[in-house]
Amino acid sequence: MTLTLTLGKRIAFFACITLFCYMLMALLLQLVLGHTGQQTVWLRIMAVAQDLIMFILPALVTALFCTRLPAQFLAINSGIPRGMTIIAVCTLICSIPAMNALIMWNESIHLPGNLEATFRAAEEAAQAQVTLLLGPNTIMNFIVSLLIVGVLAGLSEELFFRGAFQRLLTTGRWNVHTAVWLVAFIFSAVHMQFYGFFPRMLLGAFFGYALVWSGSLWLPVILHVLNNSVYIFGRYFLGDDMANASAVDTIGADSIPLIVISVVLTALGLTILYRRRVRPDAEN
Repeated sequence: MTLTLTLGKRIAFFACITLFCYMLMALLLQLVLGHTGQQTVWLRIMAVAQDLIMFILPALVTALFCTRLPAQFLAINSGIPRGMTIIAVCTLICSIPAMNALIMWNESIHLPGNLEATFRAAEEAAQAQVTLLLGPNTIMNFIVSLLIVGVLAGLSEELFFRGAFQRLLTTGRWNVHTAVWLVAFIFSAVHMQFYGFFPRMLLGAFFGYALVWSGSLWLPVILHVLNNSVYIFGRYFLGDDMANASAVDTIGADSIPLIVISVVLTALGLTILYRRRVRPDAEN
């Protein structure tokens, strides 16, 4: 793949275009929500705009500016090796009890001073906004939420974090593991939710390795969309109580045998995925 800039210049350009899009989106949010208020329809419009402006646009502009082969750079030009999708999806499902145990541990962390009250208030505010974004529990809201929160958010975030950011690092000959974990850390940090930080970072690392091992961005996109959609399905089929305390987030979390089985099966799935990995292409 022919890259037109050095790694330092690529990262600087990516950072600048990301900052510009962030400021543009912040201005748009102020103009729109400042006049319309926190209404479901406008929150949805802004959620779509955020995915397009803050995630998809910087990724595409960076790819077009930094290489003559943008599709190859973003790893969207190749399919997923046979069988990897099923194995990866099964691995994600098998990890649920172990991840839920980690979620519960993360939520139980106590912080000094006013930090805990501040972070927990931020969590509650974020949850309240998500509940308003999803709207009443109807079939139409279910479909719209699935498209916005499940599909579009999963696609846009993977295009930005794994397709652009991680690929910037790995095509610049960064150590793969360093790139995966750095991007996963930032991926979790930008969500601004401390009480979900560690599970989200591990999830981001899984998505990162899914890209590395498959050579295709579509595998982490599928996994991310599936992960996002679980809450939407759970809320619709189990009722509005899911808006406050998702039953999916407690499955197996209090059962040591289930957690052990989950860890073993997840490790087995990751091992199989690693052994099925594609040969990395020659990158400059």
